[in-house]
Amino acid sequence: MKAIQRLTRIAAMALALFLALGAGAAYAGTNSTNNTLYIADSKVELSRGLWTVGGWTYAPVKEIADLMGWQLDYDGESGRTTVRNQLGDVLAFKAGSSDVALNGRTFDIGGTVRLKDGVTYAPLRVVAESMNASVGWKDQEKAAVLRQEALYAVAAGDTLWRIAEAHDTTASALKVRNGLTGEALAVGQLLKVVAPEFMDPDVSEQKATAAAAEAIDPADLTLLAKLVEAEAGSEPYAGKLAVANVVMNRMHNDRYPDTVRGVIYAPGQFSPAGNGSLERETPSKDSIRAAKAALSGENNVPGALSFFNPQLEPSKAKRVKGIKKIGHHVFA
Repeated sequence: MKAIQRLTRIAAMALALFLALGAGAAYAGTNSTNNTLYIADSKVELSRGLWTVGGWTYAPVKEIADLMGWQLDYDGESGRTTVRNQLGDVLAFKAGSSDVALNGRTFDIGGTVRLKDGVTYAPLRVVAESMNASVGWKDQEKAAVLRQEALYAVAAGDTLWRIAEAHDTTASALKVRNGLTGEALAVGQLLKVVAPEFMDPDVSEQKATAAAAEAIDPADLTLLAKLVEAEAGSEPYAGKLAVANVVMNRMHNDRYPDTVRGVIYAPGQFSPAGNGSLERETPSKDSIRAAKAALSGENNVPGALSFFNPQLEPSKAKRVKGIKKIGHHVFA
């Protein structure tokens, strides 16, 4: 249940972020610009407009910092820009990199800081939320709204989850944002309640998994799913995933080929590949899911290079030390 609630929360956050700064064909088109911005309730016109490219809304960092009252420093030798606010937040980044340092910790934001006409542009939401400023949206004017948020004083009965819920973030992100090691709070404790999305471990993991999934070769996915079906069609999902990971583990071992096809069709390894029946397999949804998960980096049998059924090979079961038993198979 907790996992479902967490994934539901992440999906809701992603939708909110999309609607706030990524929606609207007139604004989210590649290389589109917009000069209108609201600082709290005051409308301003930027001398250099917001710039939307690749689904990211970029802002001229120095101009935004000046408007918000943040201190900005630029090191010409290293090309590093540093932004500071009155709460002690320090954000540093370089053009051409997707890594930022916030309060001494380095994060991958998923988007690249850019230079345009000699001016440093960074994702607006990244800069604003790192400085504890919320980002809103006026849909009719297609204008972003920045509002500097004060520290939140914990009240009696508050929980980290309730505070996160009230401020459109997650408890895990608030923990990272405030350097908390647990979820216990004290009345009167001051918290920063605007947490950049990149600080949420769940969102970061989800993005990494999505990026890995996008890089999957469809031919590798189909072939691996067929092998999983042939070798573990009647096994539980965990067993299917483990079979797929035997192939992946072999790919990363010097004794085996370094491609999915090479591993599967290596002489004398997988009988369905050797006898020609593999190509006739129709993988189930679970076999496809297991193959995709393995290709995306999920591994439930690290180090396992083989598997066997001990009921069918009792002598092997006596001499081979298995890593894990799943369903009818021992993985070694």
